[in-house]
Amino acid sequence: MTGQPILSLSDVSWSYEEGQAPVLRQLHLQLQAGEAVGVVGRSGSGKTTLLLTLAGLIPANYAGSFAGQRLAAGEIGIVFQDPETQFIGLTVEEEIAFSLENKGYSDQQIERRIEEVLQLVGLQGFEARSPFELSGGEKQRVAIASALAVSPQILILDEPTSELDPKGAAEVFQLLHRLRREEKMTIVVSSHATEELARFCDRVVLLSEGDLRLDLPTASFFQQIGLLEQEGIFVPDMIKLHHWLTEQGQLQAEPTSLTVEEMIAAFQRMEEQRRGRHERLNHSL
Repeated sequence: MTGQPILSLSDVSWSYEEGQAPVLRQLHLQLQAGEAVGVVGRSGSGKTTLLLTLAGLIPANYAGSFAGQRLAAGEIGIVFQDPETQFIGLTVEEEIAFSLENKGYSDQQIERRIEEVLQLVGLQGFEARSPFELSGGEKQRVAIASALAVSPQILILDEPTSELDPKGAAEVFQLLHRLRREEKMTIVVSSHATEELARFCDRVVLLSEGDLRLDLPTASFFQQIGLLEQEGIFVPDMIKLHHWLTEQGQLQAEPTSLTVEEMIAAFQRMEEQRRGRHERLNHSL
């Protein structure tokens, strides 16, 4: 993806209090329209601070010292790790309506938009339910619906599955895939669920003590196994298996298999190439 970035940070540094060590250090990061970017790093590496900065909440809503430049070309929605910290409405309908009311939408527009976003996140008929009484995955989808209500071009999610069971986590990533496919949204997501990030993201960035250590296409990113394990990042088993098979000469290095399906396809390509060489050899004889 090329062209003018939809969101960029240039030489950005941030400290929460005057005199304290920077949490972000001279970061450069660009987001292109329609791409999905994953953010990984140890706890305390600056992931949440980076997302708050991308969303514009830093420095606007936090005391501290900011340096550098942030440029954004679109509306941004943000979803936090614990959806309940965002809830202010007694019902799902009230929760989604809040941001629309603040933007001056009419009652008719609000009603229509609530229906649209609930359909988008798969929660039709939940209007009168209390968001606090839903399952973990449903709560997170309500939080995402609230962020989507004002039609952002960029959606930022901070550890959206860390407090969910596997079913709830799968629901959230299924929704993110759908938003990319149907809404063409730019999505930034921090997560320890690297297997899901490997399937979902175009690029992944690694933060380490406020520094941007890596910013690479997903397949290339996960080839940096030594550095990632040194930084405490879980490398999905399928990627490690592909790396090992490549070292043994049983698979080609590119492209890296990120899923079981891609691994099967890689073996099929190898077998087709082997058959092709065998047929050419027989023909020459």
